[in-house]
Amino acid sequence: MSDYQDSLLPIFIEETEEGLALIHKLLSAWEDDAIDADILEEARRAAHTIKGTAGLVKRTRSSDTAKCLENFLDHFNDSGLSLSDSDVQQVRQWYEKLQELLDCAKRGAPEPEEQEFGEFTEGADNLIEDQGSDLINDFALPFMMKLHQATEDEQEAVKPVCCRFYLGGRQYFIAVEHVLEISESLPITYLPYGPNYIVGLINQRGNVIPVIDLSALEQRDVVLPKNFFLVIAGQESDQVAFISDTLPNLNLKTAGHEIDVVAFIDEHRVKVS
Repeated sequence: MSDYQDSLLPIFIEETEEGLALIHKLLSAWEDDAIDADILEEARRAAHTIKGTAGLVKRTRSSDTAKCLENFLDHFNDSGLSLSDSDVQQVRQWYEKLQELLDCAKRGAPEPEEQEFGEFTEGADNLIEDQGSDLINDFALPFMMKLHQATEDEQEAVKPVCCRFYLGGRQYFIAVEHVLEISESLPITYLPYGPNYIVGLINQRGNVIPVIDLSALEQRDVVLPKNFFLVIAGQESDQVAFISDTLPNLNLKTAGHEIDVVAFIDEHRVKVS
């Protein structure tokens, strides 16, 4: 592992511990006959996060196992089916394997070789989609947000100062302390009689957030893509979500048009009461 990856390992451990707690919550809920859609989704998202953060620090066995678990739980989210005894046993096996691999990380030990691990994942091969995605690009954002909030002992050189994103070929940046979350497209409640630059509203964990099309505000003729990303920014209850047509990135240098989020909310009166 490189020095850079080694510096991220404590954050990977923390993220994985938090994720495993949510997966354990699913197992406990099944024992109590109390599983609901929210608990299932929490566990799926936890597996998704572990998959990506493990990939960042090159813990490939952890990433592969979490991917199996995520895809397995996706099936139940999509179909609405209930978990059977054998399904829960499969989830428990992945959970226990992730616990073992986390213990390796805590000891600073390498993960088992692939041949030692292959028997475990062989039965789940049909659940894994070979998307050929770049884990660094797919998962660096939330992971680096966690790093930004780390202690002063972390390497200053890898702390980002801004989030950079694009819409219609124009680059923007927001100071990282105002960036709350990066999200893929979420269901939008459209506002047909609102300002044209407010596409609609999203409900993010109980927060109603206006979705902003900066190209419309700037009177640029840009067709929004079907699938896009949202840069959710602000403070406390005053939040906005800016549309990005490419994957945003946290960066060590500013570039593009600066968005002062506090001033933007005040100027364009996009507070949601």
